[in-house]
Amino acid sequence: MRRIGQPKFGELELRILDILWRRGPSTVREVLEALPRQPRPAYTTVLTMMRLMHEKGYLDRRERGRAHVYQARLREQPTKRGLLRHLIATAFRGSPAALLVRLLEDEHISREELERVKRLIAEREKGEGHGRSQGSG
Repeated sequence: MRRIGQPKFGELELRILDILWRRGPSTVREVLEALPRQPRPAYTTVLTMMRLMHEKGYLDRRERGRAHVYQARLREQPTKRGLLRHLIATAFRGSPAALLVRLLEDEHISREELERVKRLIAEREKGEGHGRSQGSG
């Protein structure tokens, strides 16, 4: 069994966690309906995945009538921070700047997002940001 401090997730696991972080406690059917239509996995696939995630300790589960209601046990920000640190360490040779440069070169970034990045850089340069943003990430 993996340690909860450093979990590794598949794509469907991350999608399920994201839905539960946004919606809060949800049934398998509610999670399924919140997934994008194309390609949407089968109900049994989502059910099996959520049961496995519960067994791994990623989700809590309680009964509501005949349905099970699942809730994310992992907190969103620490989980995303760990995923990002792993990505930086493995794909960008430990350089956060290399990740930022790649994002700015390759991805479409809206004017609002770019302004936010500029504000964060300015705060960091002044010593105000301490490396953590207040928004979701």
